[in-house]
Formats: sequence, C-alpha cells, structure tokens
Amino acid sequence: FFSRRDVEMLKQCAVLCAPARKLRTSFHVGIIPGDGIGIDTTHWGRKTLEAIHDKTAITFDLHPLEAGFGTFKKHGKSVPEDTLKQLTQCDAALFGAAASPTPPPPGYVPPILELRHKFNLFANVRPMVSAQVDTKASRNNVDMVVIRENTECLYICKERYTTEATSMGKTAIAERHISEKASLRIARFAFQTARQRRNIKAKAPHVTIVHKANILGVTEGLFLDCCKEVAKEFPDIPWDSQLVDGFMYKVTHQPSQYDVVLSTNTWGNIISNACAPMVGGLGVVAATNEGGSLLLAEPVHGTPAHLEGKGIANPIASMRAAVLLADRLAPSMALEYYFENAVKQVLMEGKFVTPDLGGRSTTNEFGAHIIQRFEGLLDVANAESDEVFRDG
Repeated sequence: FFSRRDVEMLKQCAVLCAPARKLRTSFHVGIIPGDGIGIDTTHWGRKTLEAIHDKTAITFDLHPLEAGFGTFKKHGKSVPEDTLKQLTQCDAALFGAAASPTPPPPGYVPPILELRHKFNLFANVRPMVSAQVDTKASRNNVDMVVIRENTECLYICKERYTTEATSMGKTAIAERHISEKASLRIARFAFQTARQRRNIKAKAPHVTIVHKANILGVTEGLFLDCCKEVAKEFPDIPWDSQLVDGFMYKVTHQPSQYDVVLSTNTWGNIISNACAPMVGGLGVVAATNEGGSLLLAEPVHGTPAHLEGKGIANPIASMRAAVLLADRLAPSMALEYYFENAVKQVLMEGKFVTPDLGGRSTTNEFGAHIIQRFEGLLDVANAESDEVFRDG
C-alpha cells in the first residue's frame, strides 16, 4: 500500500511526535448524527474516531446524542435539554447534518446555530485543500483556510414584517448585528491561525479580510476597522482587504494566492461553500467550530434531498471532521497527515469512490476502504515508534 517515500515520512512523523505523547490522553466526545445523510456519513466519522482510539494513545469515550429536525418534530426542540446537559460534560462533539426546511416552522432553530451560541463557538474554521480528484471544477493548487465569525451578522435570525402601511405592500426587515467584541476576537483568531500555519506548513502567511464596507458602511465598516486594528498586533503577518464580490472572482482564478481568509458570518458561509468545488465539492469539506467550552466538528454538506436513502453520500467530510476534532485535541499526533495520505491512496486507486467524485461505490464501500488504509498507515507508525502508539 505504501511507497518508500510514504514510509520514510511516517518514520519522521513518528519520531517528531514521540516526545510529546508519552502519556495517553482520554476525551469525551458527543456523536450527533442529525438527519438525512448525516446519519450515514456520521457513522464513518465515528469509525474514524474508533480507528484512532484503537491504534493510537488517544482514547475516546463516545456518547450518542440527539439533535436535528427529526428531534424537533418529536420533542419540540432541535437540541433537547438532555443533549445540552451531556455536551457540557464533553470535550468535543461530532455533528452530522440537520434538515433545514424552507421556510422553517415556528420555533425551529437549526441545531448547529443553537450549539454555536450555547457554547460560544465564535470561530468557524474551514480548511480548503486540493484533493486527488478530477472533477469539472477541481483545482490542484488550493491550500487555504476560511475563518468565519460564527455568532453574529444575519445569523442572529431576527426578522420581522413592518406594521406600517406603505405603497410597497408587505415589507420584511432583517437585523444585522456586528459588534466590536466579536470582530476583534475573530480577527485575532485569524491572525493567530496564519502564524500557526507558517510554523506548520513553512509557507508565507497572509490574511485576506473580505467585506462589503463600500455598501454596508456601518456594520461592515466596524468589522473592517476592528480587523485593521488587530493587524497592528501582528506586524509579522502581511494582510490585505478585498470586497467580497471582487474576492470571489479572484479566488476562483488564482486560489493559490490565498492563505487565511477572514470574513463575517454570512459572507464566510457563502465563500467557503463557493470554494468547495475547487477541492472536490461539499462532500469532502469539513469544519470546526471553536473558541468556547466545546470543540464542535462537522461536515458542511447539509442534507441534500437527492441523496437521502440512497447510500451513496460521500463520507470524507465527516471523516475529515473527526480527524480535525482529534487533531485539535491532540495536535502533536499528526493524525491529519496519516488520514489525508489514506484518502489520497484510495482516490488515486479509483476503485472505491462515490458518484460525486466520478465513481460508483456506496458510502459504506468508500468509507471502509479509507479506514483500511488509515489503519494501515497508523500500523506502520506504530511499528516505528512504540512511544507514540500502543504495542500491536
């Protein structure tokens, strides 16, 4: 399965990780499948955590929990009190996907929004890295991370109809909330991330602030001013600012020019989803929600109706979310390196790939082969460093 170069790299990773991992570490992780394809893909996210548990010094105590639109229909809440209570005892959670009916029924709040606010998860972090896929929109030179403020903007979900009679007929108004506190902390998070990426990836760091302050001068203007103020605290990190529409044009033509992309909640969501096709589509993109008392990892694919019940959804995003979760909890283990090499091997072989990436395999076939390769890579590392990994 492994080339000589792969084995040598694994040896290097094992040696680098060994001094930091002499003590085993145990974590409690909530597993929240949600609705639709989230149930199918989260199964493989859980399998990924179980592989890490079985093959490394990290131990996970996994707790199945309820949340989603189906839960709302049963209990009247998308996130039951018992789920919230158990999550307060967890170090992290792996979320699947939740249905988002349009328009939402009265009282329904998407569970991912409730969890972000409940646990003050102010930073949404979405890595965008080219994969070994050949789709119409895929690119081979993407390596950036989109950092999105997670608690404000239009996502406060405050809308109303005006009661005043006007010649325009019925009028709806949405509130947009941008605060100095939230803008400053997400900006610091982004610049700190750029500094960390420089150390890990040995590449020139750069932060691009994406906004629309030329039109929304008050809200976007405050966000931009706060970002500029924080930039003064990081004189070693170059930065620039771009209007969101101009940025979208440039990033699709020259994605290699970008490193850390920082934006508000609404623009950040649109940016990361729009960039997903360049790295293989929403089926391969994962994210973490960070900054508060809980680490929450998730795929970003949602619950597309055309895939429900067919067993062909791509499991990579959920599996990547699980690895991001584990890597945040135990960063010195280099788990992302092992996992991405496993994915690369399966994709290059091309025999077991889901339809979104040009194959004919099922979710379970694709997921099982990735796990097999992932465990194989961990076994190689296990043989090289018994200080890091458990004995056979």
